[in-house]
Amino acid sequence: MSQASKKTVLIVDDEADTVRFLAMALEDAGFEVMTASHGVEAIEKVKEKTPDLISLDIVMPKGGGVRCFRELQKNPEWSKIPVIVVTAHARDDTGRADLQEMTMSGPGVYLEKPVTAESYVHAIRKVLGMDEPAGEADASDLKAEAKSLIESADPEALKKIIEAMKKDKK
Repeated sequence: MSQASKKTVLIVDDEADTVRFLAMALEDAGFEVMTASHGVEAIEKVKEKTPDLISLDIVMPKGGGVRCFRELQKNPEWSKIPVIVVTAHARDDTGRADLQEMTMSGPGVYLEKPVTAESYVHAIRKVLGMDEPAGEADASDLKAEAKSLIESADPEALKKIIEAMKKDKK
């Protein structure tokens, strides 16, 4: 926890409940948390204090995630801040194109809402290159990651996975 307490994460999301949930997860893990409800406010927060990482929603009023990300990229110092995308719109028309643009040009990491506190903290620790506290990267993290991969896999890949898992049971 002492290592996390030195790291500051800016959470940018227009859903107050989501912000509270994500902030609580990070604070419980020892992170310092800043919040913004839209992209314009996020840029103002970054001007005040440069965070170690930005957790960014895509679809928001008053400057969505893509616009915020573009603004960050214009500044040489801010462009080095790691960004993790947390969105409920990864697969729909509202956010799919924006997510593809962002992951191609910068943050390769995104989480789909709803996220668990464990998977969220784990992803942030991973992006920041932090060691996991003993026991934190547990089976629930592995299951969440597997579920995400399975949902986007093609049927042939799924058949191979099932065959491999059946062989392991024998």
